Amino acid sequence: MTDSRPGPASLPGAFQPLLALANRIAGPALLFGLMVLAYWRILLTDQYSWLNGYDLTSQVMPWLQFQAGEWHAGRMPLWSPYEWGGQNLLGQGQPGVMNPLNWLLFAAPLRRGWIRQGALHWWFFLLHFVGALNLYWLVRSLGTGRVPAVFGGLCFGLFGFLGSNDWPQMISGLIWAPLVFLFLLKTESSNRPWREASWAGFFLGLAWLSGHHQLPIYVSLSVLATAIALRIYPALLSFAIAGMIAAPQLLPGLAYGKLAIRWVGMENPVGWQDKVAYFVHEQYASIPGSLLSILLPGAETHTSLFLGSTALVLAIWAIRSQWERRVVRLFLGLGIGAVLYSLGRFGGLEPLLYSLVPMIEKARSPSMAAAIFTLSFAVLAALGLESLRLTHTHKSMARLHWIFAGAVIGLFSVAKLLPANQSQLEQRWFGVAFVSLLIGFAYFAMQNGKITTRQFSVLLLVAVMIEASNMTYFDMGNRHDKNVTNLLEPMSHHQDVREFLATRPGPVRITVDDQAIKFNFGDWHGVEVMGGYLASLTRTHSEVDWFRPRSLQLAGIGYHVGPTSRAEGSKLLFEGEGGIKVWEYPEAVLPRAWLSSATLSYRNPGELATLLETDTLNLGQTTLTQAAVPGLEVCQGGAVTLLRHDPGEVQISAQANCKSLLILADSDDPGWSVTVDGQSAEKITVFHALRGVVVPKGNHRVEWSYFPAGLLPGLALAGFGLALVAGLQFWPPTGRFKPSQR
Repeated sequence: MTDSRPGPASLPGAFQPLLALANRIAGPALLFGLMVLAYWRILLTDQYSWLNGYDLTSQVMPWLQFQAGEWHAGRMPLWSPYEWGGQNLLGQGQPGVMNPLNWLLFAAPLRRGWIRQGALHWWFFLLHFVGALNLYWLVRSLGTGRVPAVFGGLCFGLFGFLGSNDWPQMISGLIWAPLVFLFLLKTESSNRPWREASWAGFFLGLAWLSGHHQLPIYVSLSVLATAIALRIYPALLSFAIAGMIAAPQLLPGLAYGKLAIRWVGMENPVGWQDKVAYFVHEQYASIPGSLLSILLPGAETHTSLFLGSTALVLAIWAIRSQWERRVVRLFLGLGIGAVLYSLGRFGGLEPLLYSLVPMIEKARSPSMAAAIFTLSFAVLAALGLESLRLTHTHKSMARLHWIFAGAVIGLFSVAKLLPANQSQLEQRWFGVAFVSLLIGFAYFAMQNGKITTRQFSVLLLVAVMIEASNMTYFDMGNRHDKNVTNLLEPMSHHQDVREFLATRPGPVRITVDDQAIKFNFGDWHGVEVMGGYLASLTRTHSEVDWFRPRSLQLAGIGYHVGPTSRAEGSKLLFEGEGGIKVWEYPEAVLPRAWLSSATLSYRNPGELATLLETDTLNLGQTTLTQAAVPGLEVCQGGAVTLLRHDPGEVQISAQANCKSLLILADSDDPGWSVTVDGQSAEKITVFHALRGVVVPKGNHRVEWSYFPAGLLPGLALAGFGLALVAGLQFWPPTGRFKPSQR
């Protein structure tokens, strides 16, 4: 009998594909494992949460909850009826309706209708890991090995902006930046530069789909500076494709922005045409003293610059040993420029651009430009580590670590001699200094042949992880700590109020005591609220005082939720957990939809307010409009029935005894269209901010549907952009391949 098993010589060939795959994923797998360890508190325990900030729980979490509910109901969340009588959710931008990474969270299984905390935590981790992995690929494209690339990815994903900012819409605007630079730089040496430029534009477009504009503006400025410095002409295509990919968010946002006012920190909200005053930029800029946060966590103003001594020394080594490489000079320039910009008037760069570059004033937080510094120096640190494989370290590298460690330890020693109330030093600075001291000895040991370069690289990874433990969401609270305010906890206590409101004849619209309930109760619980915590609001809606008695009746606001009533004579209906009560307003409210047979014109919001307070005016019979509605007939009776009232679709059955105006007491918006018996009809804005349509005599079916202004051309542009990116992958080579000069 012969042995048919393959011989030893054939085994390597049989496993070659698996070995190649393992070799390719080894770096990302190591990076993933280390990132999980860094985020162990939210991933491997159920005791911590990143949702501890007031803005996160008041605004961001309700937005996420509403969108997840809409996804599971089979609807795209374009309009929210639960804030201020209904608002354009897509146009607001920050909810991130068009962000593909958000869709992963929305598609995750819910628990009794609620987003699972575990899903939130893994999604939050995913945003950071995507950023770290993208920087890994950028550094690999520059010729480094796996370990230096992992090192750079950790610095980007755990330090600075990504290690301290907990706004998902901000984080999402930064994490694609490394891939933008990766493909932009590849256009220099590729024989298919337009293909590489198209991918740079694709990922820049993803950054703009994040929802918030500040980080994409800073990334775009950095890309523009790179293109100008290196004369990368295909970058023009990159910006064009980025605009196409981001169009489904940008065009609706522009359309909404022209109709809205925005709160930016000035005394009064501003419109689209209004420039954000520079004193607001001054408030949100870093100060020169915040430069200490490059080495000392917690010393920042607004935005962290923390890089740590381990990475900073390696970045300095890369600058010293590889100065002839253009990529080193490029990222050094970007990093310094970002720091100067983040310093606002102290740096000089930001005021100049504020004055000269259109629309840049909309990014009112110059300190956030520090995110580009972390990206740039993470790349330089990885290049510095790679150079250790080829050259011997200089003695000054160990000295730099010892000088830093000695300075901080000496500072702590002196502080011990001071009265306790005069010493405000961060205790974690000592931990960072101790790591720096040990790494200094590691440099010394490697120079003298005591440890190998590989062993030294492992020590650097360990050092970065220890430094990250003193930086990455350091103040994340434990839910068992009585001194930690768990902001999600009170949000769950009001479920009983929601259940009671569900028993009232609907649709129900309420007001909420925003001092007792600080979060967006409407989006969180699916209850229509006249109010809400938003960054912007349509101007016409803001020009009506909805909290006066007659306005409450007009908008169908029948209840108030809070510990005390808002109006004298209100009736207590229900008392829930924690003292939150449901009060019924004393005045009877109009139904959500009704028929009107007469109109009265007004010229401006002030005249409208006067007419609304006229007691002799029957708002149920006379409709206030800015332009007369001709052809209406006077009659009595008629009936209106709400058949369906979903966020983006309303169906009404109307029985009119004569030609009448059908009023729907929901917010108006250019995206709303209406049909009567299947035929398109003209929408009429009534009472300055509500919706109406003329219906003839007889029985009719009226259907309202919502599609935001700008979304259709935005989707068309995005489709064309995707097709262009796909087509350029097959574009023939130019035949003029240039060796890399990076």
